[in-house]
Amino acid sequence: MLSYATLCRLVADLAPRIVGGQIQKIRHPDPMTVCLRIRRPGETINFILSCDPDAPRIAETDTLRPNYTPASTVVEWLRATAKGRRLSALTLDPLDRVVRLAFIGGGLIVELTGRAANIVAVDGEQKVLALGRRSPRIRVGEAYCSPPAPPQRADADDGRSALEIERQALTTIARRSAERIAAKRARLQRRARKKWTRLRNKVEQDIERSADADRYRRQGELLKTQLHLVTRGDAEVWVTDWYAPDTPRVRVALDPKRDGAGNVARLFQRYRKATAGAARAAARKTEVEDLGRSLEAALAESGDNEVLEERLIRLGLLSRQTIPTKSKGKATPRRPYRVFMSDRDQRILVGRGGADNHETTFRAARGNDHWFHVRDAPGAHVVVPLPARNDEPHPETLRDAAALAVHHSDLRGETVVDVTHTRRKHVHPIKGGAPGRVRLSKMKTLTVTDIEERIQRLYLQREGR
Repeated sequence: MLSYATLCRLVADLAPRIVGGQIQKIRHPDPMTVCLRIRRPGETINFILSCDPDAPRIAETDTLRPNYTPASTVVEWLRATAKGRRLSALTLDPLDRVVRLAFIGGGLIVELTGRAANIVAVDGEQKVLALGRRSPRIRVGEAYCSPPAPPQRADADDGRSALEIERQALTTIARRSAERIAAKRARLQRRARKKWTRLRNKVEQDIERSADADRYRRQGELLKTQLHLVTRGDAEVWVTDWYAPDTPRVRVALDPKRDGAGNVARLFQRYRKATAGAARAAARKTEVEDLGRSLEAALAESGDNEVLEERLIRLGLLSRQTIPTKSKGKATPRRPYRVFMSDRDQRILVGRGGADNHETTFRAARGNDHWFHVRDAPGAHVVVPLPARNDEPHPETLRDAAALAVHHSDLRGETVVDVTHTRRKHVHPIKGGAPGRVRLSKMKTLTVTDIEERIQRLYLQREGR
């Protein structure tokens, strides 16, 4: 992590070189990094802004790396707004590691605050337009709010140049990437070996069980010659073993529901089953041993984790569900509702109308979820789900849901509207009625006035996601 003193020096060194320069190219080498190629007379600079948790930084690079796909919302906005424009300022907030880059029409704010690092796109009035990642403190559509100022610390300047910082950051990122790859390979190896061990143990258990085949046959032959000792209802019988030198007495377990002949048939049936099982277990043992050799060969080969994972799946040692797949031609299932996030980062579901309203209310929602609908007019069913039984949504979330109910109804455009509000368990479908027609056993009314302001913010937040 860069110290505040180091950032002060970097900004002081880089600002004279890039301020006034024209943004020629915008690259996106990873989800949390933006690289700008800035041209000034006689000089071209590749300027890095990164919120990568492994290496948050501002720096300079020798060459532009390839683009990451797909582009983040911040980069899409930046390409549409900033390309071809000149930078007007590069500054550092006086109390924290927050770097600001400005140009006509907007700017970027980069919070280099460790694991909470973020990159924010703002317009000329400092209103947030897009985020590198979601933050509970920063909301799309509202004015940017700086993080709380930390206690003043006397961190020393480490003296690294902007180019050295980028080279060392790339080394750190490469090392941590290699660590993640190695950790994933270890997980694949552990999972595959665990499954192979279970298969081997099961085969050994089958072989042990099949070893009883001769005992079942011998007991059956002894019992067949001494049927007079068996009475239906007996759980065991002691018979003489004529085949042993000292003719001992041997205990034979019985099925009380069978007579003597039935128990003889049962013992020979167990003998045949155990004999057949022994042959199958022996063949299966060979297969499992071959599978173990194939597993070790796959693990010994150096290669991509994806290739190894696919090979282990083909061997049957991993399930296909362990890797995400996107089948061509198979569309993502359509949801009967749209999802919005309230001012307090709580979900709001808005039914798409008709049968979708019915699905949203009676399939997606649960009994204690909050339900909304405009009063005395057609409109969408709106639901605020509760993550847990005793949770309650914030009052602002309820007002946002009521505003959405008005916006998705025939009363859109009205300034003051009454909205029906109840728990989902008090909403009942009308038997034989059209999809979406309901009756309420209990309700109350919520009046919404600032509808347009809420709708504008909700849609901005939705687009920001």
